[in-house]
Amino acid sequence: MTEMRKTLLAPAVLAVAALSLAGCSSGGTDNASSSGAAASSSAGSTADWPSSITLALIPNEQVNDLVTSAAPLTDYLSKELGITVTGVVTKDYQAAVEAICAGQAQIAIADAGSLAAAQDQCGAFPVLQDVRYGASSYASEFFTNIKNAGKYCSDTPVEATYAANGEKYLYCNGVANGDTNTGVGPVAVDALKKITPGTKVAFGNTTSPAGYQLPVLALESQGVNIDDLDQVPVTGNDNLIMAVYNGDAEVGFAYWDARSSIKTSEVPDIGQKVVVFGLSEMYPNGGVVIGKDVPTDLREKITSLMAGFSKVDPDTLKNIFGQTAWVPADPAAIDVARQVNKRFSGQ
Repeated sequence: MTEMRKTLLAPAVLAVAALSLAGCSSGGTDNASSSGAAASSSAGSTADWPSSITLALIPNEQVNDLVTSAAPLTDYLSKELGITVTGVVTKDYQAAVEAICAGQAQIAIADAGSLAAAQDQCGAFPVLQDVRYGASSYASEFFTNIKNAGKYCSDTPVEATYAANGEKYLYCNGVANGDTNTGVGPVAVDALKKITPGTKVAFGNTTSPAGYQLPVLALESQGVNIDDLDQVPVTGNDNLIMAVYNGDAEVGFAYWDARSSIKTSEVPDIGQKVVVFGLSEMYPNGGVVIGKDVPTDLREKITSLMAGFSKVDPDTLKNIFGQTAWVPADPAAIDVARQVNKRFSGQ
């Protein structure tokens, strides 16, 4: 697995960003165009502003047509800026960074590692961070199947409500209880010592903080060599949960609480079969990054408009991006992501 730790941005592959973007663009552009044209006279855009800009979005396992679903945001920006804002879906976080640095996208909504990478690689500006239910950071959760609770839990698993969706899930080792379920780590990191060589462990993409990077750091802190594990590579937090649910892996890692990505109408016993037994150190939420070539006054206007979008359309923010607000980016938090990037880039 060591050879899979790559930099988030490789200059040699910038040229492929255009292909990634072109292959993923879809509907919603016409709406943004018409909105921008209609508002151009009233918005008073300055002479050095471009006539159109591109907003790069990352694939979302809970939304099939992300460009169309995000149209309320791109339409809002188009109307208020007086220029056309077009949404496109990139292949992944790396492609979003490449697009920003190549000037093929002027705004990207991405994870904190991508914000730091875009700033370091091409002078982009991280301007906003996501807030999810009052928090601008999160932990990676360590989970197992209920049949393995005796191995990883030092106490009896208890039910606790996940406030984001009101569902009850199982937790042990003091991660949560009937009264408190904050998802603030670290908690019970030492439980990872119980993972023995040869154990099937589900990891996310190597660029995923919650699915790979934070768990690897936590495992290494407990003396666990990941090369001794039977690694099960999985794409998507929902699939990581289901790998453990189905018994394809004994342990898995994802963001807190990724069980909410599984519809209980489809998997009614998800809350009783998957147990969270620990949490990693905290990691900053993602947010919004703007390319360095965007005029300063336009960058400031975009930042202000997106920061206010939670009051304009809170449903779109919650349903598509899983958050409640955008707040000014914290340089110290972005630096945490930068240090994690450095660890996994081999630099």
